[in-house]
This record gives sequence, structure tokens and C-alpha cells, in this order.
Amino acid sequence: MAKCAFCDANFETGPGDVLLVCPYCGTAQTTEGKKFQDHYMIRVHFGQGEAQTTLLDWVSKQLGVPEDLPVTAKFLKYEQIWYPFWISRVDAHTEYRGLGRDANFYDEWPQRRGAYKRIDFFWKPESGAFTRRHEINIAGVKNIDEDVRNHPIPTRAKEYFSHAHAEEYDGKVLHSNMTEDQAKKMAYQIAHDRQTNLVLQEVSKIESRDDKIDVGETFLIHVPVWELEYRYGNKKYKASVSAPTGYVIESQYPRSMAFRAGGIGVGLIMLLIGAGLMVLALDVLGIGAILSGGGLVSGGLLAILGLILIYKGASRKEAKERV
Repeated sequence: MAKCAFCDANFETGPGDVLLVCPYCGTAQTTEGKKFQDHYMIRVHFGQGEAQTTLLDWVSKQLGVPEDLPVTAKFLKYEQIWYPFWISRVDAHTEYRGLGRDANFYDEWPQRRGAYKRIDFFWKPESGAFTRRHEINIAGVKNIDEDVRNHPIPTRAKEYFSHAHAEEYDGKVLHSNMTEDQAKKMAYQIAHDRQTNLVLQEVSKIESRDDKIDVGETFLIHVPVWELEYRYGNKKYKASVSAPTGYVIESQYPRSMAFRAGGIGVGLIMLLIGAGLMVLALDVLGIGAILSGGGLVSGGLLAILGLILIYKGASRKEAKERV
């Protein structure tokens, strides 16, 4: 339990919560009672009904979904969760020196242009610089679905946090498990890693580098997400939909029996064709190899694809699509 330093209300907190949002007055504050000023939100533009309609419309367009799902699906639960994210805008400049791999080509094959008999690789000194501005999103809670963690956040639409707006939708506003300083340190490291990836696109080995990384504006933003659960047939399926944009973050959904049967049928055909090509390529029947090694490779690939389709068709697990 915690006590709000601004309205004296008592409210619940969880283990690891370090930046709290009072559920009565909406004030963001540290555990020591210091007010946090840079607290924003993204406004809800898709209510419960609109989120459900958007989800069913999206799911109905996915491959193998039963045609009657939009009509017969029954929503069992819905909850609007306000997830905290730390947003940092980081200016980074990296100057580097390193070694890139290059090659010399000798003795071109006369039968095939662009093919050479001998290739000598060598290291070539290279240098350069990258200047980038990174906007880095860091989830403020540890136990968060990976797809929700990485979904796009329209930060340009931010406005100061309003607890009254969250209450309109009975939203559950989560506390942050991370302080501003911790978020800035993490943003610094992420920016450094992104700069490293840019450099490694130019050189294979980094010999020296000089980084100037400035973690600038950093703020806390709460993003509302509809967590939904619906029933189709005898099974339940879960989904997450962005309340500001209607973006389907993730959704589980069933596959129809027709899709399963089709997958098994096509898979069996591909498996048989692939096996036939391999038999001919290997001359198992003793009638002289009709196909070259290419037939063996093609047959193997077809057989593998066939097995995958058979597995997908026979699997009783529901599909989980991410966009």
C-alpha cells in the first residue's frame, strides 16, 4: 500500500513499483512523494465496441479463419490497461575507424561471365561517422507481453495525463517499475548499440570509435490497450488492440476444418512429388538418373514444405498472428 502525497488517499502498489500514479487524483509521484511533471498519455479513440469490431474485421481476413467467426464469436472479457512507457529522444554521433573486408578476383571463367577461379580476400582500412536522433521506447513494467512492448506508439499525439479520461473507460493505470534515471541509462545503452549496428554495416572490425551520446527529453507516457477475450466454439482466444489507433497488436484465432484439410492435402501432394524427384535423382529404381543434383535439391525442398503444411494442417493449436 502507498499513500498519495497530494490527496492523502491510500492505494495499492505492487512489488517493484517505483513511480506511482494515484488512482484518485491521477498524480504521478515517486515512492518518496515527489511529483513527476513530465507525465503524458495517448487519448482513447477506439472504445470497447469499436475495438471488438476492428478485431473481428481483421481476424475475418486472416487465412483459414472460419467464415462464421464474426457472427458467432462471443466476447467474454474486456479490460483497458494503461501501460507505462518511458520515451527518450537521444542525439548520437559516432566517429569510427575499422577494417572492412574486400577482395581481388582473378582468372575469370570463359564459360561463365562474372565467375572467377581465384578470389583473394584482404582487410581494407575504413573510417566514417554516423549522426542520428533516436526515439527510444522502454516499457515501464517488467511483466508485459512482447508484442505490446514493441507496438508502435504515436508519441506526437501525446497530451498531459488525465486520470478522468482513463476513468471514462474504467481503465487500469499501471505503475512504473522503472525510475527516470534508470530509463535514461537504458536509453543511452540502446542508442549506443544502434550506433554500433550502423558502424558494423560498413566495417567488419571496429578498431576505434568516439561516441557523443546525449539523452535529451525523457518523459513517461501511458498508452491504453484493450485486452480482449472471446469464445468461438468450445475454445477461448485472446487479443490486444491499441485503444488510440485500433491497431491489432496481436490476436489468437481458430483455423477452419476446410483449411486444415486443404493444408494436409496439398502437403501430401508436395511430399509425394518431392519424394519422386529425389528417387529419380538418386536412380533408386535403376532406370538411369533422369535428374541431376538439382532434382535432388528441388525434391528435398518440396518434401520439407509438404511436411510443414501437413503439420500446420494437422495441428490443433490456434494460430497467433502478429502485425
